[in-house]
Amino acid sequence: MASTSNLSADSSEEQESLSNDSHAYGKRKNTSDSDSDKMDEKKIRSVPAALPFGQFSEKSVRMMQQMGYKAGTGLGKSGQGRVDLIETSSQKGRSGLGMKLNELNSAADQWDAVTEELQIPEKVQWLRNSNPQLNEPGITREQLDAWIKVGPRKMIIEDEDKYCSREILLQILDSKSVFNNLGADDMRKARSKSNPFELIKSNIFINRAAVKMANMDALFDFMFTKPVDMKGSPLVRDHDLFYFADVCAGPGGFSEYVLWRNKWRAKGFGFTLKGANDFRLDDFSAGAPETFDTYYGPKDNGNIFDPANIEGFTDYVMTQTETGVHVMMADGGFSVEGQENLQEILSKQLYLCQVIVALAIVRTDGHFVMKFFDIFTPFSVGLLYLVYKCFKQISICKPNSSRPANSERYLVCKWKKPNTDLIQRHLEDVNRQMFNNKNEKIDTLELVSEEVLQSDEAFYEYLQQSNNEIGRNQINALLKIAAFCKNSELTEIRQLEVKQKCLALWKLPDAIRKFSNKGDPDQYIVKFYNEWNGIVKEVSLTEKKVNSELRSSFPSAYDWYFVPIGNAENKGKNIRTILLGKGGKEVYQFDAKQCSWIPLKDIAIELSPETIIYAEIVRELQGEGKSQIVINTLHIIDGLVLGGEDIRKLPLSQRIAKCQQFAKALNKPIKSVSNETSTNCTVAVQVRAKKLYQFFELESFFNSLELYKLKTGPPRLGYQVRNLVNSDRFYIPYGLLFLKEVKPDYMKTMSKKRKMFYYFHIKTKESKYPEQFENQELETLATFEETFYSRQLWQWETLHQVEANFVGAKDSQDSHTK
Repeated sequence: MASTSNLSADSSEEQESLSNDSHAYGKRKNTSDSDSDKMDEKKIRSVPAALPFGQFSEKSVRMMQQMGYKAGTGLGKSGQGRVDLIETSSQKGRSGLGMKLNELNSAADQWDAVTEELQIPEKVQWLRNSNPQLNEPGITREQLDAWIKVGPRKMIIEDEDKYCSREILLQILDSKSVFNNLGADDMRKARSKSNPFELIKSNIFINRAAVKMANMDALFDFMFTKPVDMKGSPLVRDHDLFYFADVCAGPGGFSEYVLWRNKWRAKGFGFTLKGANDFRLDDFSAGAPETFDTYYGPKDNGNIFDPANIEGFTDYVMTQTETGVHVMMADGGFSVEGQENLQEILSKQLYLCQVIVALAIVRTDGHFVMKFFDIFTPFSVGLLYLVYKCFKQISICKPNSSRPANSERYLVCKWKKPNTDLIQRHLEDVNRQMFNNKNEKIDTLELVSEEVLQSDEAFYEYLQQSNNEIGRNQINALLKIAAFCKNSELTEIRQLEVKQKCLALWKLPDAIRKFSNKGDPDQYIVKFYNEWNGIVKEVSLTEKKVNSELRSSFPSAYDWYFVPIGNAENKGKNIRTILLGKGGKEVYQFDAKQCSWIPLKDIAIELSPETIIYAEIVRELQGEGKSQIVINTLHIIDGLVLGGEDIRKLPLSQRIAKCQQFAKALNKPIKSVSNETSTNCTVAVQVRAKKLYQFFELESFFNSLELYKLKTGPPRLGYQVRNLVNSDRFYIPYGLLFLKEVKPDYMKTMSKKRKMFYYFHIKTKESKYPEQFENQELETLATFEETFYSRQLWQWETLHQVEANFVGAKDSQDSHTK
């Protein structure tokens, strides 16, 4: 880690600390002497000298005089009213009228500015697994069962001092209790004024949680957005997606940060409680949410305590990622107003369930981060111990972006071990018991025996040190808030400087959250892709038609690839066109005749912002016969720009590979399929990219087609598409679209002598082998517009063209979609 800067009130090292002075934490807002003199002089002119009421404003005195007020007497007909001033109320919050809040004042007096020390970046201490090379936790099921302790539900925290200093525990509880009678507004104001990191706020994101993740990501060498293995090699390969899960984390700040950092290459899975604290994807402004997929379990409520939902979410994620996510984040919490000191006890099952999900879906060598509120009770400590055994390293950190006065801290887990199923299943059994007995007074009190926990000296000492250090800082922050409550003139002068230093360290812009004005399609496309205007003519041409005599249309078969086409006619919902994505369902199709963009209205498509693709809507079929349903699906054929990434000049095969990765990130399985002829327009269609076939694969392609029974019409040969979550589907091809890989002036062919490919220039009649070009790909391989301009469509107008066993008239048209 980088060196740590110590920021304290008495620091004198300029490069290692922020500028400060002796009044850094308690500077009063003073007026100048001249201002004070003017104010006093004004009051003297306004109020007779004989009166002790100089505190009255000029306006107040004038009004009193108009009502018959005389100096030295009280108001009223006979001057019988009160002469002395009524003191300003000292009431704060819910305290009784006139209450002086002695506890608050006493706490305020205990605060010492010199004891507060800021560290930017924070100090990181790892607890390394005692057996990091062991591929399993090294715990048997018999041990797990023997360690469990069940008993009457415990609802006190004051005696939980086995894993921290008793003095610190009691001070934390006492310091929290000081604010029990203080109003929420007073507390918030004092907290905001006293916190050195308060000005950072939510930055460009939906909430402060996103900034916490940015803070921790930078603190741990960006392990949550650019994860690496123990050798330092990236966990995410070049052509793979970065998979992450965000659990118990509505409205989604963590996810917005990850999507902002990795764009569409990050595929997220969200699981949280439905309702007021659900994900608010429409409010994402920094990270585009199109590649984020929310799932709420088979109960469709997002209740993580329910074992059925845990199992459902696990299956959903594992089916689509094959080996699990690279990173899981868990930020669960709920209101404990009035029971702040019991927050850890009330959150125990939430801790447990988040760990179960992590063990179930995080892949080997993947990472996990989870929020805790205190780690004092045997249950929390035992759960932490089991997690420690399942990962190669763990760290407990209190990020600077987490307000110092709260109990929040994060458990960071690095490099998951492969064989953690045993502990996962054991914890699932514990949760099932807790879920089924949630209304009973019997509870699970311990997951690991006290003897085992304290016998692991490294673990025990690490946890004690962490609890004590975080506790001391929390106590000091609470006392500081008390001081700022007592004295409203106190101010924290380092906030701006702290903000600038942290944003630079976390690689965040010094900006605020805003939604961009996208403008109309023509204005929008120019902002991110000026090249569009230069290729409009090429992309306005319709495809050339070829007949079944293919040899005459393709002089060299090595130049060409093909994809099956699922549209007989380009109209209605089933279009084949260039699409522009502005984010979400704001998608436009290119009208080649008018050379303009028109809104896509008949069907809902969700694309990442700054996307231009060539695609078609295909009527995919699921099932056979009367139970057959139609599901409109977006098939990407080729691409220019994918979520801001310009792929136009890449070779065709590389562009298609990018499109396949892009489609995989965007695709969201249908969670429920109704027996209708089309999907609801408000639900975005699924997305896939076409498989690219070489020209020489024509025969194997036809051999792969299978005969399917249709709901209407005779059986037809269909093309099967694999569907990860739902049943596999198929569609009826209406032809083949041929795409040229080589530039228009070149032909790619095979040398009979050297058995090597070479390129023949049609105009100059010159032949060159790949090594004879300065840049062979750039000089010989077609860009998007060149491939698009030269594309050729072999449309199957009659069934006998491709189906040898067809027994109908040779001129009968395919009518199954009519």
